Amino acid sequence: MKGLLQSILTFAGILRPELPSMDESSLPSLPSDHPASIQLSAWLEAFNIGDKEKLLTYHKSNFPYNIIGNDIRGIQDELELARMTGGFRIADIESTSAPPTVVVVLQGKNRRNYGRRYDRVSMEVDISKPNNPVMAFEINAINTPLKLIRQGDPRRSTYEKAYRPLTSVLRQKVVHGLAKVIREQYIYPELGRDIIGALETYLKNGQYEAYSNSEDFAQRLTEDIQAAGHDKHMSIDFDEPPEDEGWNIFLSKQRKMTLLEELRGMNFGFGSISFDKVSVPGKTIATLPIDGFVPSDELEVRTAIGEIMSSIADADALLVDLRVNHGGDPDTIAFMESYILTDAPVHLLDFVDRSGKVKDSFSTLPASKLPAGSKLFGGSKPLFVLTSNETSFGGEDMAYNLQAFKRASAIVGEGNESTAGAAHTINTPQYVCEKDFGKMWWFVAVPNLKPVHEITRTNWEGIGVKSDVIAGEGDWKGVADAKEVATRLLMKSLKPGQEL
Repeated sequence: MKGLLQSILTFAGILRPELPSMDESSLPSLPSDHPASIQLSAWLEAFNIGDKEKLLTYHKSNFPYNIIGNDIRGIQDELELARMTGGFRIADIESTSAPPTVVVVLQGKNRRNYGRRYDRVSMEVDISKPNNPVMAFEINAINTPLKLIRQGDPRRSTYEKAYRPLTSVLRQKVVHGLAKVIREQYIYPELGRDIIGALETYLKNGQYEAYSNSEDFAQRLTEDIQAAGHDKHMSIDFDEPPEDEGWNIFLSKQRKMTLLEELRGMNFGFGSISFDKVSVPGKTIATLPIDGFVPSDELEVRTAIGEIMSSIADADALLVDLRVNHGGDPDTIAFMESYILTDAPVHLLDFVDRSGKVKDSFSTLPASKLPAGSKLFGGSKPLFVLTSNETSFGGEDMAYNLQAFKRASAIVGEGNESTAGAAHTINTPQYVCEKDFGKMWWFVAVPNLKPVHEITRTNWEGIGVKSDVIAGEGDWKGVADAKEVATRLLMKSLKPGQEL
């Protein structure tokens, strides 16, 4: 996966490069006598149509979802990816050297909506079986390959400078630039010194000498600083910069309208909401999957989120599903929690800097400040939170709040004792080595703020949000689905006609 910068800018609708589209007639074609290529072509055909039933039929016989990484966790993720990309075209074929494997570079057809410029896809198939089913599949965003930038393109010299092989001097400059940001910004200065010490030791001992590729070196450095500091927010990435207009793009009314449409297509960060009226006779259990917290500064976005939160108000019990939630805007978290906590405004937490100074504060909103027509689920009806080891950052923020304020009947983990344990935040991203590589290529993410919770006076960094019940363990051995466990807990404790 690409780094934090690309995720932030893509999510905010900023990173929308206007690169030339490729001529369809000049695109490469996969060989028709190569097993892995045949299977990849079949997936692309089903994917590009974007039809749910066709995709499910294809996956059932050829391509199980459980072998795919986090980019595609199931049919809903795949359909969303198809919508965002407008389908993929093959930009380059990197390898078909062995019959079971193929590696290609793909480009999304809908360049305006899809923030990633190119993706590398690798597929491995089982050639011992008649239909050559998929055994392994990976899709990862990549920087624009130099071979796909034509000679004479004004951008080419910029990319050639950024992509040149690393020398000892360049590696040293990157490490020193990273160390400088950690020294000046990291929320824990003492731990920062330890992390810098580890980097300098690795550099001195020659452990970085084998790295000539910047993306590979960035990955190694990220692994090293996270291992030394046990802080998953900390990273260094080598990513293509956004277009020059990127930082001012929100000034455009047309761009705001486009962003609104994109957020609407993402259902404003919500998954498919469901209402179970069968499990507990006479009662309704709502499931509210929240996959991410989109920016909600715009009135239209806040109104839409309010309508979705209001849709579960009349349910008798609520399952808040954060199993695939990787975070987002903390203001949106507080806004959503206004619908499920009582006695607003409730002070949730503060973001403080290394000196202990409060830089930002978050509270729920009273009903009078919510969008007109809002209906509240309230703070007294049963509420279960579903988590996994993927639940991180803002997803943990919401789970932590609901647990700390004793609003959650239980945190139900899907096989996990706790969530990821990533609490720190960054509000001053930094770039290093711009003179040597060009502007905004090496991006350093070093946390300079930490949350301090109103109740606990601490946060979930490094420990995560602890599960009260773990699906697949103890009394729930054999029941691996957290949603099923939470539903059964409700069924066990309730009787027909009983108030929830």
